[in-house]
Amino acid sequence: MRFVIVTGMSGAGKSTALKILEDAGYFCVDNLPIPLLEKFAQFIVEGNSGSIQKVALGVDVRSGGGMEGVEKALEEIRLTGLEYEILFLDAEDEVLVKRYKETRRKHPLDERFNGCLHQALAFEREQLLRLKAVADYYIETSYLSVSQLKEQIRETFLENRSDSLSIKVTSFGFKYGVSTESDLVFDVRCLPNPYYIKELRHHTGCDACVRD
Repeated sequence: MRFVIVTGMSGAGKSTALKILEDAGYFCVDNLPIPLLEKFAQFIVEGNSGSIQKVALGVDVRSGGGMEGVEKALEEIRLTGLEYEILFLDAEDEVLVKRYKETRRKHPLDERFNGCLHQALAFEREQLLRLKAVADYYIETSYLSVSQLKEQIRETFLENRSDSLSIKVTSFGFKYGVSTESDLVFDVRCLPNPYYIKELRHHTGCDACVRD
């Protein structure tokens, strides 16, 4: 069982990190209230019959009441016998302000500080200090692209990296249109069409003569 708690500053990329982990096969839950952390851990240990082996849980100030009680909740999780890892995502204040302006989203503490984003960020940092101090992994996302963040998370949490890249090759006829899911399209109409070669017409692409 691998249990990862994803936390950090709002706007630093926690939701993106959870999506990356979900794509890597993790069962992900975001914004779970802190009083429910111990019950959730207990369910993972006792109630899922071993069907869930990788879990990622998003915890931050959105849970309400700041981060009050999070240390006690983490200790209770330990008592269930479940070992957890903490991933902390951070970014510079000016970068976070810029991201909020670009997305036009409100900070979770916006109403508490009457729309003063800098005050909200300062309070949030104070609330997260203890989690940051005990974090197992720390990623500074100020100057990371999504693909770079994805690579760092995969390197840390994806045990079998041979599964990290999937390649699908398919053939198609242009008269039916190009697949909208294609990342790369190669036009091979310059090659002889086996269908119009008499001795190959009744073979398929699985036959060596056609492949050659």
